[in-house]
This record gives sequence, structure tokens and C-alpha cells, in this order.
Amino acid sequence: MVSVEETVRKNAAVLKILGSLSKGASFGVVVENSEKVVVAREKAGILFRELSDSDKPDFVITMPEEVFQQLFSEHSATLNTENFLVFAAELLNGHKDRINLVIYANFLKLTLHGYLKILPLGGTAFLKVLKDNGVGSIEKKIAAFRNK
Repeated sequence: MVSVEETVRKNAAVLKILGSLSKGASFGVVVENSEKVVVAREKAGILFRELSDSDKPDFVITMPEEVFQQLFSEHSATLNTENFLVFAAELLNGHKDRINLVIYANFLKLTLHGYLKILPLGGTAFLKVLKDNGVGSIEKKIAAFRNK
């Protein structure tokens, strides 16, 4: 069984990304047949706790354990922030039929929680991957968005 917290805390690039979020930002990570956690940016730093059915973080991403392990492989642990974001966007796009994203926060709340601050961390290569692959799927998710 995979430990989301242990895995994430071993990746310097991801910790930098999480540190760029505003206090109050939170999202759920569900690894199928494994863990369900909330990752929250709080005053005390990055906190992890079990995701309950009553939680409404900014969004919840669900993926198979295999994809999670690829995302946090030994290779990705050596990447800088920009290269990790490009790698992650390409990987997740390649498995988009196996990944589910449910957005609970509205656009204003996502902006206030600092998710747009991640875009410059990925540089132009990340923006290109989003433009070529990810933005369309994100737009569809937002268009289908229902504040739950």
C-alpha cells in the first residue's frame, strides 16, 4: 500500500509546488485500492489527513496506484520543479481516461488559493503541454463543473 504523505514528502519539486499555494488551499488525492487523503496548505506548512466523505476540498483527483507510482517514481524525484510539472502533465494526460477530477471550488476560490501560481513554476514547456494536451480537458471539467 502506497503512503501518499511519505511519497510526496520525498519529492522536493512537489514540496516547492505545494509551498507556493496560499494558506487554506486543499485538495484530495485518492489512490484507487489504497489511500484517500487531503493535502492542505496551512499556516504550519503542508498537512496530510484522511479524506472523509464530508470533506469538500478545492478538488479531488482519483487515479490508479500504478499512475501514482509512475508520477512519483525514482526518475521524477530527481526532476526540478519545471521538469516535474511537464512530466506530470504529460503523464496524467496520457492516462486521462483512468483519472477522475472533481472540482468543488469555484474559479475565484481556486485563484485565491494560489493554483495559478503553479503555472509560472512550470515555465514555457509546461504551458505548451497544457496548451497542446491539458487545457482542453481542464476546460471540459470546468464547463461540466457543478459546485457540490
